[in-house]
Amino acid sequence: MTAADAAAFLGGTLVGDGSIVLRGVAKIEEAGPADLSFIANVKYTKYLHTTTAGAVLIAPGAYDRARCTRTLIEVPDPYFAFLKMLERFHPRQTWLHPGIDPSAVISPEAVLAEGVTIGAFVFVGPCTRIGRGTVLHPHVVVAANVVIGENCEIHSHVSLREGVRLGNRVIIQNGAVIGGDGFGFAPCGEGYQKIPQMGTVVIQDDVEIGANTTLDRATLGETVIGKGTKLDNLIQIGHNVTIGSHTVIAAQTGVSGSVRIGDRCRIGGQVGLVGHLNIGDEVMIAAQSGIAHDVATGEAFAGSPARPLNLWKRVEASLSRLPELLRRVRDIETAVFGKGAERKMPK
Repeated sequence: MTAADAAAFLGGTLVGDGSIVLRGVAKIEEAGPADLSFIANVKYTKYLHTTTAGAVLIAPGAYDRARCTRTLIEVPDPYFAFLKMLERFHPRQTWLHPGIDPSAVISPEAVLAEGVTIGAFVFVGPCTRIGRGTVLHPHVVVAANVVIGENCEIHSHVSLREGVRLGNRVIIQNGAVIGGDGFGFAPCGEGYQKIPQMGTVVIQDDVEIGANTTLDRATLGETVIGKGTKLDNLIQIGHNVTIGSHTVIAAQTGVSGSVRIGDRCRIGGQVGLVGHLNIGDEVMIAAQSGIAHDVATGEAFAGSPARPLNLWKRVEASLSRLPELLRRVRDIETAVFGKGAERKMPK
């Protein structure tokens, strides 16, 4: 592929030599003469004068064209354009052979569409339906009455429990458990009585779920993951949680039962949310925050207990000054009461 071909593919504007041959992609600091790179942050424009990249993706106006002799491709969003080129040079591949491995156990009552690939030692239960082009990697367990849409990819050691429903183009990474029993127990005498978990989990189109993440089935009704949402590794989603569309949640976050999270939210790692909360659309929650109350649409929170982000920043800045403030208080006490004297505090 030449630089001119790349510009045409991306719908960008070529600046410089369009005949340069590009054979791969690389970071701006490491790119060679046959590599395509990108600059998405203005602080990296300094590399335009030192990089050996064959061509660079960059936003219009983000550089001094008069001083730059490098071959460039101007695009509105260099990072997104780079991702498209990454997929072009390195298309997704599977090492599985098409078809069904002879060691797989498939219920005769399961319905598999054309083009389904099933790896070694997979189990598929009765009355399960799997859509066209879906891939089940080795050691996946799919229980009874599960629905899996088209062009999904389920990696090794994933468990899809009974009645779970997946949309199209869902990706589930290794070891995730979808539809395990919710954490429901009723106090009974000196112990606890398990509450039957009769609901299910619904995962809509274009969702990706990280490795060893767990999504509990609803007590009644559905636990829902909305279209395009991305869940990182090691996340716990409790029973009857509803997460909207295009929300992203980072690793080791725990969402307690019956929480409702809106669309396009961004939740950092190791966040904890207590049960029965309502989190609005486009909310940002910083890593390691503890959320114990509802959060309105568009708000940003941080800390544990969580505070509005700007207040949290001021509190954190004040905490760093505490040692100096304590020293000043001691100096004042000494000046007022004398050295070694005890300050008389009001009761």
